[in-house]
Amino acid sequence: MTGFGVGFGRSARRGASLLAAVLALGAVPGGAWAQGRIAGTVTDEATGAPLAAVLVEVVSAQNMVAAQATTGPGGTYRIDGVAAGTYSVRFSSPGWMIVVMESQTVGSGETTTVSTTMTERAYELNPITVTTSRTFEKALEAPAAVEVVSLRDIEERQVMSPVEHVEQQPGVDVARTGIRGRYAVLRGFNNIFSGRTLYMTDNRIARVPSLRVNVFYLNPTSELDMERVETVLGPGSALYGPNAAGGVIHYMTKSPIRSPGASFSVGGGLRQQGNEPGIGSLPVQGEDAGLFQFDGRIAVAPSDKFGFKISGQYFDATEYVFDDVVEAQARGAGQACVGAGFDLTAAPCQAFTAGLDLTNPTDQGILQQSARNVAMGRDSGHRNWGLDARMDFEPQPGTSLVLAAGRNVAAQATNLTGLGAANVTNWGVSYGQARLRHKDLFAQVFYNYNTNTETFLLRSGRPLFDNSSLLVGQLQYQSRFGSAHRVIYGVDYLGTNPDSDGTINGQFEDDDQTTEIGGYAQWEWAVSPKLDLTAAVRYDYNSSLADPVFSPRAALVYKPDAANSFRVTFNRAFSTPSSNNQFLDISGGTIPIPGLPFRYDLRATGAGGNGYMYMRDSNGIPMHMSPFNVLLGGSARQFLPTTTAQLWSTAMALLAAADPQLAALVPLIPAPSADQVGFLALLLDTGTAGGGAPPPGCVAPPFCQAVDLAALQDIEALGPTVSNTLEVGYKGVFGDRVSFGANAWFTRYDSYISPLRMLSPNLFLNGPQVQTYLESVFLQYVGVAFPNEAAALGTAQLIADQAGQVPLGAVSPTSAGGTAAALVLGYQDVGGFDVMGGELGAGFLLSDQIELATSLSLINRNTFETAGELVREVSLNSPTVRGTASLTYRNDDAGFNGGLRFRAQNAYPFNSGPWVGDLEAVTTLDANLGFRVPGYEDLWFQVDVSNLFNNEYQSMVGAPAIGRVVLARLRWDFSPF
Repeated sequence: MTGFGVGFGRSARRGASLLAAVLALGAVPGGAWAQGRIAGTVTDEATGAPLAAVLVEVVSAQNMVAAQATTGPGGTYRIDGVAAGTYSVRFSSPGWMIVVMESQTVGSGETTTVSTTMTERAYELNPITVTTSRTFEKALEAPAAVEVVSLRDIEERQVMSPVEHVEQQPGVDVARTGIRGRYAVLRGFNNIFSGRTLYMTDNRIARVPSLRVNVFYLNPTSELDMERVETVLGPGSALYGPNAAGGVIHYMTKSPIRSPGASFSVGGGLRQQGNEPGIGSLPVQGEDAGLFQFDGRIAVAPSDKFGFKISGQYFDATEYVFDDVVEAQARGAGQACVGAGFDLTAAPCQAFTAGLDLTNPTDQGILQQSARNVAMGRDSGHRNWGLDARMDFEPQPGTSLVLAAGRNVAAQATNLTGLGAANVTNWGVSYGQARLRHKDLFAQVFYNYNTNTETFLLRSGRPLFDNSSLLVGQLQYQSRFGSAHRVIYGVDYLGTNPDSDGTINGQFEDDDQTTEIGGYAQWEWAVSPKLDLTAAVRYDYNSSLADPVFSPRAALVYKPDAANSFRVTFNRAFSTPSSNNQFLDISGGTIPIPGLPFRYDLRATGAGGNGYMYMRDSNGIPMHMSPFNVLLGGSARQFLPTTTAQLWSTAMALLAAADPQLAALVPLIPAPSADQVGFLALLLDTGTAGGGAPPPGCVAPPFCQAVDLAALQDIEALGPTVSNTLEVGYKGVFGDRVSFGANAWFTRYDSYISPLRMLSPNLFLNGPQVQTYLESVFLQYVGVAFPNEAAALGTAQLIADQAGQVPLGAVSPTSAGGTAAALVLGYQDVGGFDVMGGELGAGFLLSDQIELATSLSLINRNTFETAGELVREVSLNSPTVRGTASLTYRNDDAGFNGGLRFRAQNAYPFNSGPWVGDLEAVTTLDANLGFRVPGYEDLWFQVDVSNLFNNEYQSMVGAPAIGRVVLARLRWDFSPF
């Protein structure tokens, strides 16, 4: 653990000194007061079996927690260092009735034995959580909006993606992009390739390294090994650091010591698809297809101090059909290029030349491979497997060491990106983790890394190699001062090392590493038995940012009684620019100019350390590149003055080259003045380019949005996106039958980083002005160059129509990579905006066997105006109104359970990368049932039906329309050892 890795030298020595100081601080209270010990055993009232993982809390007369511990595999616990006095001892565990033992006296130097039995219950209204404050607490008392998916909930459903377990919770939006593809966000702002939500497994960041995208099917953890899932709505930077501004989804797995045994499940099913193509797709012929899923887990605990486990998963299915309009065009070109023997002069092969030096044999090989890739089209399946292993050591109560490692490989998949879909082949994500808990100390180090050398973009065929890694070290300690104060403090180190072999980060490949170091402290003050105050601060350094970032947090929780709590919180959180935001440099393919053998390189470029700067003339007007400049004897990469004279010269050279009959007229046409013929600067509309209808007023589809070049400023380097959130909330339990929660929040975003957007306006001559000017010129040549006036006017209109529709140049930043005239896609700080919303959630135990749960999530707007000249609005990309309801039935005596899940959400506009369109409202009903196979106590049959009535819907533009999915499995839980 020293220095969180090898080679940190002086940092390692400082880390060791810090660790020694923390341990020394923890040792101080030991002899400061007269202390005793509480110990005992917890067992199941029905069977007498010991209960592990029970939270035992020592509560003072002022209703403050003085100490706590959890029971071990034998159901035993021991709490040392309890000040002499009289206490209540509270026992709680998810799925079990809370037990409180009153008036337990602790004497100095004595051991007080407090043992109890607990009764299992089918439903839990106030579960225990750890994610909000990184320590045990009740959901009712947590200083944030937190929801929990219990082990029972997980066990009773078969899902294709683990994130489906949180789909019904308030504030959660899960977009389905394929048979297993999911993007999940909390409180909106979804995007293609989204990593907005901090996704964790067992305290480990589970995002894909470097890319910082949440690909849930790449989690190696088997569903059989999951113990619970917690979601925390709202910012979490104060404790979790950068990139937790969108909330936290945290998966926690089972301990091999506390949950030994074996579980296996094998199942299959059917995914159905009709003929609904979805926005962005050509017509499709839907079909039904099967799928197969296997999960297994084996955990062995030779003693109550040591255990190990291994789990695995395998999934194989036919993906939903989606025939992307742009992919189809590229596929035709790829097949023609292959058929032409990769002749570099052949028009189809020109579609794959963007950014390449065709005199270089290596680049010629890239062109050939790109054409082959695109010609093949999408793989029709989704197949991946995962393995996960872990060892737990618990040498004494309060001390544990966990060593874990895992790997998941997507052998075949399709994943959406900001440059179109990617064909994923053998993309592996692996990790290694070591974490230590010793009393109030928590320390961990983990290493995530990719292996990916066979994936490629489907629109361009360009390879996507990614062998990036993330190294993280964390140290945390908590100190108690009396019974009313607790301080949690710690430090984090994150080292991100992108490695794409130039395929993703291009020109930035050798300068794209990022180091982040942060420290935090959180003070919790039990002001009274009814009032808790929490204050936290965090300070972070990021090697890619000019300034450190400060993140404060404050929360006030008022508990008028044990069943109700009110809270007011303020959080400042931040998200740093991702590796893509900073260092992306990749060709997304070419933009052809219809009827002409010229193309633009569609280039995705990160902001780097300097942002995006435009080359300017002496008047400050941005200059441009033109693929047609070769006709004037220049280079396509040369920056040219953006004037009428230059654009007219380009247009005339193109006219002469494209039409020999009109070439004779060119010498007759003098260059117009800027007053006679102007020009337009228009942005490429990615939605129109992808097959959508042009917006009203579009004069040169797919180039539609007008840009004032005189007002076009350089784009500054990216900084952190900062959010300031004020939230009020309530959570309560009424009797033993009803729970209710409500949240209302307001967030101010500053320096919001846009998704990938077009930063290069294209230049067009003003068609009507060209026609008027040419008419005045050509009428002078009636009887000379034209037989009559009608021929002169007709020729003027013909040339004007063509000139007004041809993008003669592109105003691109100087950082644009490649070898051709580039249209740059990039990221921009679009300033700030406000958003507000709220969530309601309620649970009703209609009987001991039936539970009804409902939720409603609201956000005030779909789109948010920004101050940018190029990016004028940001889309929420999520519904503003979303309601869920679920009805669950459990009969443990009969060995039967089942449920219905309802979801409804309104329509919303979607705009992310190349995917633009309006998504329709969605209403779905899901169902599940399970029963114990008669005669086999440990064997269950379970069925889950998603989208029961087969109402096809699209969650993201660019994703297929999703139909009904039927899953069935046999699950066997047993104890072989």
